[in-house]
Amino acid sequence: MRLLPALWLLTAAYSSSGQSFDQWVAWGDAAMADGDHYGASRFYAGALDLQPGKMDLQWSCAEACRLSHQYEKAADLYEKVEHKDHRRTYPDALFHLAEMRMSNGEYREAEKAWRELLRKDEDPTSFQHKRAQRGLKGCAMGLAGRTSDSLFVEHLPDPVNTYDSEFGGRYGPDSLLYLSSLRGELDRDGVVQDTAEYHVAIFRSREQAGGWAEAEALPDPVNGSGNNANVAWSLDGRFLYFTHCPPDGTCHIVASERTGDGYGPPQELEGLGTGHSTQPMVARMGNEELLFFASTRSGGPGGMDLWVGKLKGTDVQFARPVEGPLNTPGNESCPFYDSTTQTLFFSSDFHAGLGGYDIFTSHHGPLGFEPPVNPGAPINGPANDLYPAFDASTGTGLLTSNRVGSLAKKGETCCNDLYRWQLKQEEVAVVGEKPAVDTTTISYRRLTSLREKLPLRLYFHNDEPGPRSWDTTTTQDYAQTYRAYSALLPDYRAAFGENNAGRGAIEAFFRDRVDHGFAQLNDFIGLLRQALDEGQKVELVVRGFASPLAKSDYNRNLSLRRIQSMINYLARVESGALKPYLDGSAANGGRLTVVKAPFGEDRSAAGVSDVLEDLQNSVYSVAAASERRIEIEQVLVTDAGVVEADAQAVDLGVLAPGQERTVPFTLRNTGDRPVTLLGTESECGCTTAELGDTTIPPGGSLTVDVHFNGRVPAGRFTRSVTVRTDSEPGSITFTIFGTMTE
Repeated sequence: MRLLPALWLLTAAYSSSGQSFDQWVAWGDAAMADGDHYGASRFYAGALDLQPGKMDLQWSCAEACRLSHQYEKAADLYEKVEHKDHRRTYPDALFHLAEMRMSNGEYREAEKAWRELLRKDEDPTSFQHKRAQRGLKGCAMGLAGRTSDSLFVEHLPDPVNTYDSEFGGRYGPDSLLYLSSLRGELDRDGVVQDTAEYHVAIFRSREQAGGWAEAEALPDPVNGSGNNANVAWSLDGRFLYFTHCPPDGTCHIVASERTGDGYGPPQELEGLGTGHSTQPMVARMGNEELLFFASTRSGGPGGMDLWVGKLKGTDVQFARPVEGPLNTPGNESCPFYDSTTQTLFFSSDFHAGLGGYDIFTSHHGPLGFEPPVNPGAPINGPANDLYPAFDASTGTGLLTSNRVGSLAKKGETCCNDLYRWQLKQEEVAVVGEKPAVDTTTISYRRLTSLREKLPLRLYFHNDEPGPRSWDTTTTQDYAQTYRAYSALLPDYRAAFGENNAGRGAIEAFFRDRVDHGFAQLNDFIGLLRQALDEGQKVELVVRGFASPLAKSDYNRNLSLRRIQSMINYLARVESGALKPYLDGSAANGGRLTVVKAPFGEDRSAAGVSDVLEDLQNSVYSVAAASERRIEIEQVLVTDAGVVEADAQAVDLGVLAPGQERTVPFTLRNTGDRPVTLLGTESECGCTTAELGDTTIPPGGSLTVDVHFNGRVPAGRFTRSVTVRTDSEPGSITFTIFGTMTE
């Protein structure tokens, strides 16, 4: 939770020099008691500014940082406590130090801590000794640095993910994405403005052309009082199951029956007792409908365990811990069973992993569930990886993670976001087996992922960087201009005085465009680096815009400075990893070129004031702020082949039902390097494409036969097939159309 009483909102505004040590500690203790671990860490840090060597306070602050996922800060504080205390007063300090080093990706340091723990705790039956043994295996995995190129993971964009917390994504029977989210209005310090409405609720969103629809909360009675999360459906779609946590009670699984206009009131499931139960998942095993769930009830090895029972509507029979080697003395949670592959996905913080919770798989064979397999990176990483879901028919999965790259305002690993991952089709049947990697296809997908983020918009304050300058370059980078711009939000609010609508609009602009643009840029850079590390030559076309407060020639220079700030950021980000690609010195031949396409006032939107005295409309309005931007609008591969089609559409005329036609389409390579055809995609089974050879030499051609089976409804029809290439363009679509008689 991220709740702060009103008193704290007033007192926190003052510097630590104006508060006593006891006041800071009292505020920290109160925040911890209320579940606001991030707020507690800030208050304890204020107290440590006054008495930095106080060990009990270092412990309290370390605990608050650990519980709010501030891994590096927590590790440093635990290390100080351990060096002073030597496990006398705080015997868990060394254990938490090792865990925090792992969660921060510091595997060498974590390895040292685990070995020290094994030296001090020689009891092989103790919880910490067993965990340390698995922790060392996890460190070895992390140091090996293996990752699967046959998987690619994407961070779902807003409005699915926000600066709050999103988790537990699953596709429903209606093909919509369902998720759980903790959402509330935050100020610039990450403090909740309206605590009464700050709770977890169930949302849904639809993927559509150009992005995702705004996530909408399910209406009452599903999202009633308390917190509601973790949806699942009965196999016949009659019941919606989810976790309900009342304001003053134990979390339990409930069921809402589908009605004509939604869902009925939630009912508690019979047969689960009164213990803590959560994270329902319904699946078919053999001829039975089973409910998998997580629970802390007695009967398992300890902590949170995986349970399963036979499900009949709102009744669960024979609930028991999942048998086999899956449950541990630690925590296992988030079960998801895929009936097609007979594989159980789940998360654990005890089995050997890369840090925090990792996702594991276990195949259900003739003797039951087999030992769990850690799929490694990129599914798992140092931070928490939770809520796996998988569709064997498409090879697509979902997961929840607070990994670096998630949207966050309280540190880069504070909050959970939803991620989607894609498994190569040949790996779907047996999860964990790794065939030879088709690097050409992976490169194509990576470039496709880059292009899907376009246009990528980055925003600037008025006349920044380099105000009142005619220079065309700058030494500032975009991270610096972004931080300076974000710090001006109070000024933008103040410009609207008591106009609440105007203040709300500008706050939304900073949240949804300025902050989101910077987060998108960092996501983009991660994919870009992978392409460059493969030796690809990539060209970015960046266009500049400016609000009309100066002459067009001045604005052109300003746009050039803004584009240069982005180039500077590319050169400095990730410790300069992209700099060799920018200056042409990369050993693998990879190259990154930025083409500047600046515009000035002549491209500014109509209706934006160009009157300097009208600051509200010319500087501080959303319309004006929207114009002060640059856009990455194209991603080109400069050393790619060039493929063209002689024709891309053919009229088949009038056809009788079942009348088949095969249409040859010709592709030509007009470039100076071979073109490889990666495969085809069709919108229906009635139209398919056959590829003979898949390589077109420079100056050569190749015929693609598109076959139509004549099975479409009567009337006018249009069908298409897309051929994917490793060249420019990345895909070419062939279309056939005609009229089908009765």
